[in-house]
Amino acid sequence: MGEGKGTFQKWRKKVNKKVTTLSSKTSFAVDRSKLRKQINGIEEEIKILKQQIGEIVNLNRNSLFSVSMVNYQLAQIEAKENAIAQLEKDIEELNELSKLAGVEEEEIVPDYRAKQTIDDITASYIYNCANCNECYDEPKKFCEECGYNMD
Repeated sequence: MGEGKGTFQKWRKKVNKKVTTLSSKTSFAVDRSKLRKQINGIEEEIKILKQQIGEIVNLNRNSLFSVSMVNYQLAQIEAKENAIAQLEKDIEELNELSKLAGVEEEEIVPDYRAKQTIDDITASYIYNCANCNECYDEPKKFCEECGYNMD
């Protein structure tokens, strides 16, 4: 009877350890996600400031333009870029902490250089006859124009 209790205690410790690990992973992932959202918001603000600079330059293109006209926007952009750099450092620190805590996980970073888009993937495939180049939306065994075997 005592042996069953020991087995249960071992199982319970394993479950508790797994739950602790899972909640740690979740915590680190949530914190990283929050920081990335902040970075995205700041990047949008920078984009707006750059648009404002472009509008000011465009409005004053016929007169003598001076950089002092956009000093405010430039200072704001610099401050926001510094804030992004700090947030990226915070993300790196979180990554290091998660490694030290033993809950290292693979970071998923979007590949902006990917050539295939969702539209490319979901677009209907067009089947062409190799003989006469007739197009079909679905695969055919034989071309309806020239009778070529399309298998």
